[in-house]
Amino acid sequence: MKKIFTLIAFFNLSAVGMFAQATPNNGFETWTHSTFPVYDTPNSWDNLNASTGALGVITCIKATAADVHSGAAAIKLITKTVLTQTANGIATTGTINTTTQTIGGGISYTLSPDSIVGFYKYTSVSGDNGFAEIQLLGAGGDTDTIGYVRFVTPSSTVGTYTRFSKAIVYRSANPVVKSIWILSSSKDATTHFVGSTAFFDDINLVFASATGIANPSNLELTVGPNPATDHLIINNTLINRGTFVLFDVTGRIVSERKFEGISNVIDLSELPLGLYLYSITDEKNTVIKTDKIVIKK
Repeated sequence: MKKIFTLIAFFNLSAVGMFAQATPNNGFETWTHSTFPVYDTPNSWDNLNASTGALGVITCIKATAADVHSGAAAIKLITKTVLTQTANGIATTGTINTTTQTIGGGISYTLSPDSIVGFYKYTSVSGDNGFAEIQLLGAGGDTDTIGYVRFVTPSSTVGTYTRFSKAIVYRSANPVVKSIWILSSSKDATTHFVGSTAFFDDINLVFASATGIANPSNLELTVGPNPATDHLIINNTLINRGTFVLFDVTGRIVSERKFEGISNVIDLSELPLGLYLYSITDEKNTVIKTDKIVIKK
């Protein structure tokens, strides 16, 4: 039973999910409720609640109200005790098999994103760390890791939602055929402390340029000027329509606008000078570009 409840990083990629994008339900807005035992499951994400709920232990929780970065919900993962063993709060876009003590499945995926992004809060117990990771895998499955990245939270408490971003490291030039996300409230299967709690919201993959998108062929999306004064211009031949979101350095959204067509102007005249971050998502809510912008009056 111990390995089941300390499951973190064992992969058996014998099955592939049918989701069209690598990060389904990336804002954790949709959940399915179970009445016996009582627990909620974020749609398109697996967790241990179905196995431990009958014991009264819920490690994956639907967060609402003040514990949400945006929208109506977020995911809350808690490390708990199950039958004298320590169980990390885990959520994955794969499938947790409690019999073989593996995470299998995954999502069909063929692109090569640059990095992962998202927002998190974390309560650390005894210097514990949570993490968010993605593996981009080739035809060889768990022996053919094309790209990998793990964002690790600080070993201290982060009480407000904070943006994270980390580049994916590519280990092979082979094509990507599947992907799998794993979120955890603790560091790994042996270093974990009861009470460590991680919140995640609005996670996604970033394409910093058209070179990260399959078959780009003369497509582009640019944002400028930089530094800017009172406006930005989005020149776009890459996507049909998208959403531009501008953040201040604390991660607070200060401007948000939907756009379509080749040229769009973003008004900055009401914003103070300083450093800002932006992200652009397409109509499927996939992050395709992120960067810094300086407003200089």
